[in-house]
Amino acid sequence: MTFTFETRCIPEPDLEFGDGGLFLDPRVGLMRHGPLQPKPGDLIRIGVVGTSDTVDGFAKYIDRAMQGIPSDNEKLGNLHPDFPGLGNQNPFRCRFEVPREACQTVLQSEIKRIVAIRNHEEAVRAAVDLLIAQARILLEGTSRPEVIVIALPKVLIEKVVNARSIVSEDDDDDDEEEAGPTELNFRDLFKAKALSLSVPTQIAWPSVWDDAFKLSRKMKTTERKVQGPATRAWNLLNAIFYKAGRVPWRLPKSDGYETCYLGIGFYRDLDGHRLWTSTAQMFDERGKGLILRGARARTDRPGKHPYLARADACDLVKRSLETYFEHHRTMPARIVILKTSRFENSESRGFAEAIEEMRVAMTDMVWVSEGGHVALFREGDYPALRGSFVRIGNDGILYTRGSVPYYGTYPGARMPNALQLRPYECETSLDEIATEILALTKMNWNSTQFDHALPIPIRAAREVGRVLKHVSYAERDQPDFRYYM
Repeated sequence: MTFTFETRCIPEPDLEFGDGGLFLDPRVGLMRHGPLQPKPGDLIRIGVVGTSDTVDGFAKYIDRAMQGIPSDNEKLGNLHPDFPGLGNQNPFRCRFEVPREACQTVLQSEIKRIVAIRNHEEAVRAAVDLLIAQARILLEGTSRPEVIVIALPKVLIEKVVNARSIVSEDDDDDDEEEAGPTELNFRDLFKAKALSLSVPTQIAWPSVWDDAFKLSRKMKTTERKVQGPATRAWNLLNAIFYKAGRVPWRLPKSDGYETCYLGIGFYRDLDGHRLWTSTAQMFDERGKGLILRGARARTDRPGKHPYLARADACDLVKRSLETYFEHHRTMPARIVILKTSRFENSESRGFAEAIEEMRVAMTDMVWVSEGGHVALFREGDYPALRGSFVRIGNDGILYTRGSVPYYGTYPGARMPNALQLRPYECETSLDEIATEILALTKMNWNSTQFDHALPIPIRAAREVGRVLKHVSYAERDQPDFRYYM
């Protein structure tokens, strides 16, 4: 059998920053043009919950970041640039402050009580309850922060954070379809409980402010890597900036139609066995992320290939578009549905019915999956270039990870997997859709490194699903993506 395929390398997409400035790299773009939504002279107030040591450590770290932090890797200057500080070259064009009255201290006796709990799940629940209670007390004070940082002490990390709880840059590679109950995850449970708070949260380890912090032997068995000091400053402050309600960058507005991107994913319920629940993550070009929870999913065989019934598919997309209208006061001209499992005919009809009823003119439905049986290799030691796209029949594979000429290296630890793009019903060419998906991988505000594996609607599906499995249907949904990060 003979296969015919076409290959090309999609150029690295630009991002838009303040005053319409464009650049491919978030850090250089922020330094040159400032954030998309700057407020000169503005102030972001950060609340901190932790022990006296961790609260003090984080507050001093913000002061240190103000002065700038040099890179520890001059050889790869584009990948690991200096953090310029928060003075004249402030990339965020605003100040960050930890007011003393916005700090809530956890007593050492309360930490010791949790550490003494033998059962892991009980210890995790006790730690989450304690931190949420302290955050509520903080919010009742006079200095209301825009973001609350949970500054964890090492002893509590070693007690409640297990290897599976760790969220790292390689989180893109998590296996969504893992079956069976899993150990209670501290981070996910905390984020679920924190949805009821009125401000977003950020979890921070002592490695943020203490360069000498060492992981315990337990944590060293994981693939978690401590970033360099300058990279930590870039990523942490960028995440806080976004969680405070400012958008650092967005996809440049195209000459085409207003488009919204809807990622539909599924997560297993807490028992980890048979039930799947759907979520929809809607992102616009400005990076505004909205979360909706859908109905129970069906599967074509136990535990595999979840999909929605026709009526449920219609309801989920209709509610998503209604939410879009509430925020934008207009409907998009085009909707792109990215789904992490294949489309069923009845399901796609449900999507189409909602789209027609809401009078959205153009639709693209694409199944996005990882792995596959095709891989690219090139001469030399480095993997295929990021942006490599191969068209095989009606489908395509896209390398969103790979060697990055701008960085001068391959910034990964293992051979990258390509995304499989399988159009179901599309009015846009697959080449154009691949270019959009590559651009959507850069919309991750937890990191200022741009070569992420997954487009934000799919990545968000995983982050949100891990959190929502701890939230019952009786509880009010939090639609703002900032609370799930």
